[in-house]
Amino acid sequence: MPAEQKFADRSWRAEDGLHLDLRGLACPEPLVTILRLIDAGGAGDVLIARLDQEPLMLYPELDERGWRHRLIAPAGGAPEDGHVVVEIVRPDA
Repeated sequence: MPAEQKFADRSWRAEDGLHLDLRGLACPEPLVTILRLIDAGGAGDVLIARLDQEPLMLYPELDERGWRHRLIAPAGGAPEDGHVVVEIVRPDA
């Protein structure tokens, strides 16, 4: 099953890109899901991922594929539930 279908209840498209809520998944499922989605071309130009922790192991994989990434800090500092939000952008987007 494609990653986008598998997590249909955890994803939505908005003006700023594809949002994916991967909180609560065991490692390495968030990393694998994001990479499969990118590699399959299902991420579009911008993917915004909500994760339980900063995905340090994901960054080298994104760099290798040429995708840019940045940690988005919520207004006022750390989010109440401790999750992080990472914006992942396709090369030349």
